[in-house]
Amino acid sequence: MPQNRWVSDASWRPASTPEGPVLPSLEAVYLTDPAVLAAVLPPPLEAPPEPRVHVRVTSIDLPLPNGHRHQEMVGFFAVDAVYEGALGEYPLMIPIDLESAVAISRERFGEPKKLADIEMSREGAHVRAGISRHGVTFIEMAGDVTEELPVPDPYPATQFWFKYLPAVDGPGFDAGPLMVRVDQVRTPITVERVEGKLVLRDVATAPVADLPVEEMVSLVWSTRKSSVRPSVACAVDPEAFAPFAFSRYDHV
Repeated sequence: MPQNRWVSDASWRPASTPEGPVLPSLEAVYLTDPAVLAAVLPPPLEAPPEPRVHVRVTSIDLPLPNGHRHQEMVGFFAVDAVYEGALGEYPLMIPIDLESAVAISRERFGEPKKLADIEMSREGAHVRAGISRHGVTFIEMAGDVTEELPVPDPYPATQFWFKYLPAVDGPGFDAGPLMVRVDQVRTPITVERVEGKLVLRDVATAPVADLPVEEMVSLVWSTRKSSVRPSVACAVDPEAFAPFAFSRYDHV
């Protein structure tokens, strides 16, 4: 029978991950202008008690059968948000350097992924991570590990994503929007304090600089594993959501 690679079986990777591998990350948390943070939240999300922003770079390097490896670098730029009394994280952008992960993540789960050049390194005590688009390193973290911190117990965490299809014939949507709630259990393995800096630079397709750093809360190098369980939380008012919809696309 002739080969036909345009058709395959309908099996998909599972939506839920019982517990993933242990991955290293460099992560900063800071406080920003509460009015600016509130303004980036699409309904039904509401402003959190504190205007926290989370910035993270994670390295994924996993062995596969037959001697192959799966390698990707993933960024994370998210703000705290509240839905029905539950505090979670609303990612404004999830940069990634693996092209094949962008479309399926957007279409199936609503993750706001964009291609970027990402690097993360550790040489002795010195750590560094950077995320770049269009020749601009718009997120940079760097510093030196100064001490080991107590390792927290496993803890629950929530993220909010938005799944939708832009309309064929102009403004609006052909499907959705739906808000996806992602329930996680994060299990820290190691946590180390970093003395260093977080720098946000302006680039039109990743306007992280619009959420200025007003106070640094933490900068840590950590390893941890997580379980992931996504589900549709609710349908979203399309007119109210429309102004927030296209930040994931490079339209400028």
